[in-house]
Amino acid sequence: MPASGRHTLPQPPAAVTFDCWQTLIYEGDWTLAHARRIDSLARAVGEAGRRASRQQAADAFEAAWRCHMDCWREGVATGANDVARQALGLLGLEEPHPALEHLVREWEEASHSGQVVALPGARQALEALAAAGVARALVCDTGLTPGRVVRRHLDRLGLLEQLEVCIFSDEVGVPKPDPRVFHAALEPLSVRPGHAVHVGDLRRTDIAGARNVGMGSVRIRARHDDACELPDADAVIDSHSELLAVLGLEASGPSQKGT
Repeated sequence: MPASGRHTLPQPPAAVTFDCWQTLIYEGDWTLAHARRIDSLARAVGEAGRRASRQQAADAFEAAWRCHMDCWREGVATGANDVARQALGLLGLEEPHPALEHLVREWEEASHSGQVVALPGARQALEALAAAGVARALVCDTGLTPGRVVRRHLDRLGLLEQLEVCIFSDEVGVPKPDPRVFHAALEPLSVRPGHAVHVGDLRRTDIAGARNVGMGSVRIRARHDDACELPDADAVIDSHSELLAVLGLEASGPSQKGT
């Protein structure tokens, strides 16, 4: 369970770690990638010599995705291979088949069919932190899009070069709020948790995870305002333009402390 008390943010921190999706980048048209994954599932079933309507494929995908999300909430890292195996099994294909490999590859790359873009001000915030001598790292929970693909998005958007360390749940084997992912980000930077701040959009993973290892926390609600009843961050901001101010690096736009 998350600790109940709030921290005082280090002013300034020695390092800032960032969540990825809805914090640094987001998928502008999720429906395109979603449709592509359902279509590729139906094709994979056909490749294996079976039949499935698009609706059957959609239902199987949704059921497998719900299982993936349940695992994530339980602290178990799963990815495209796990979801694809379950979806194919629900459609009657339980034996290994080359169609699985093709399906996994298509699912992992599907985000490239949509528009993955950076949140406004994300790159400028990273650049400003670098200029101030603050170390930067990424702590990202992956789903169907693995770390190797997320890196390509970050690179294309000019964000990867601003991140000194990138930690992905599919590569370390556990998702947030597991303490290991936060320690994996801070140890290469030689920064102790008490001198670091994590920025993310979710209370259960980002905020609770940071708090439980002794890091400060900032919740950004530019793309997603997590209104669940779990304890909130030490500071809440509406955009990246407010980040430097709450970290004590400049007295710029308004911020909302602990709201």
